[in-house]
Amino acid sequence: MLSSRKSLIPLSVGKGKFPSSFEKIQKAKKKAAVLKSDKPFLDYAPRIEEALSTLERALLSQRLWERPTQIPLTGLAPEEQELLLGILGEGTAIVEAPGRDAQTAMATMLSGVWFTAKQIGAEEVSHAIDVGVLPRFVCEATDALPAVAPPPSSLAAESVAASAVLRELVEKAHAWERERVPREINLRLHPLLRSDYERLAAFLGQAPIIVWMEGRCRWWLFATQWRDVWRVEVRTSAGKQEASLLEIGRYPAAVSFPPSAFVVGARRVRRLLQLYVE
Repeated sequence: MLSSRKSLIPLSVGKGKFPSSFEKIQKAKKKAAVLKSDKPFLDYAPRIEEALSTLERALLSQRLWERPTQIPLTGLAPEEQELLLGILGEGTAIVEAPGRDAQTAMATMLSGVWFTAKQIGAEEVSHAIDVGVLPRFVCEATDALPAVAPPPSSLAAESVAASAVLRELVEKAHAWERERVPREINLRLHPLLRSDYERLAAFLGQAPIIVWMEGRCRWWLFATQWRDVWRVEVRTSAGKQEASLLEIGRYPAAVSFPPSAFVVGARRVRRLLQLYVE
């Protein structure tokens, strides 16, 4: 579930760079664990029921603007964790914080519920359920970033187009800090050359967080070295670019959902509990 993937923000992304079928997650899940176990299925019930009840309470108390809640799964055996993930369902998004202490999360079928993993040793991985717009490790990584700085004055002489984009970025970042209203910059509306994209990539820096989402199109969401500034690429499965954006806000628009989603999720977990204990 963990990767040493480089975190440089690419100038472009294509078909070959998307984690096909979410293979990074699939390798670590060991889907046959429950089927191969000799342990009676009913022995899992009390601990799974407790985990679902804890998740229901977390969903009822969670708010969009609050730090995500984390539910450790240290009390569950690997096969129980797999069973819990099977109950919650597998979503279509993966979040990764690359690096030495790599962390990864996979969306479930419930909005704002993530199955997360953290490398804590050469061979050891700890798992948890996170409740929030994005997993807790995303907030921990992005909260520590500095506010966006003015671009170097020399950039205007190098590239008028890149300089204009970065000036707009700084202005919209300041507006976000004042008004807390998300903003965006559509890079496809600017006459940017490849060298301009290289200048933008250098200014945005390495990505401490990478999000992949797959649906009708494939989405790459990169946090940047600046707080609340995201780089967004959207392409078809054939590699055709559909969107290229800079987003300024707490979270990218693609992962946002209405506040009521947590309550709806809690109701669904309550229904799962009723089905599970029957």
